[in-house]
Amino acid sequence: DQPCMWWKEVWNVWCKSNKGKVDAEEWNEFQTVGVPAMVSPLEGCDVLWDPNWDPSKHSYLYTDEYGDSPRAPAASTQPELPPGQSCHAIMEAGSKGAIVDSVSMIPGKRLLIKDELSLWNDEFWINDRGYDPDVVLEEKELGDIMKGNSDGMPFVYGNRRGVPYKLQKVSDFSSWNDTGNLEQPSPDIADIESSLTLERVIANDDLKWTLGEEYRTLDLYQKKMQAVDKALE
Repeated sequence: DQPCMWWKEVWNVWCKSNKGKVDAEEWNEFQTVGVPAMVSPLEGCDVLWDPNWDPSKHSYLYTDEYGDSPRAPAASTQPELPPGQSCHAIMEAGSKGAIVDSVSMIPGKRLLIKDELSLWNDEFWINDRGYDPDVVLEEKELGDIMKGNSDGMPFVYGNRRGVPYKLQKVSDFSSWNDTGNLEQPSPDIADIESSLTLERVIANDDLKWTLGEEYRTLDLYQKKMQAVDKALE
């Protein structure tokens, strides 16, 4: 249930040979050498953020997913965007996307990944799509709802109508020691681990039921899921 626990686990692996004391030099080595050695980057999949969006690359900002039938392309009606300052991102590889080896989704296969992102204070939109670059189908084989990209590559995941995943913030996180300063940690491992332990603060009471059994009753959960089923009919 603790967010960002991967960071603590990597830190524990890196420091397992130490006996209670870690100096600032070793902390810097962990950041510059340890993490890159334990995490496999996907080339071309880094995202570049900008406070301004590109109308051609972020066209999903003007897509209304509720105005059409499920099998029709979503309408571009310029729906109201979330208020407040925002940042928008495209992949380092650009609009052509990046081809990577699939590790968990389809082991042994390649995926063409395309992704654009938009972030506000309380919402995060993810226009993430995956295609099979090793299969090229004719238009009649793809069909309307299964239509892939312009090169005839079939969809593997993502919204075929150009509608991004729209996530609303449910909670904030703060460190238990409330310093938030990881640049110059205490040389004591216990203090470092404390700074990496986060506490959840509810930011949206209407959605806190999505966080798990601790935040909902069984009756409330059943009512919410029934509403979801009805919306999908």
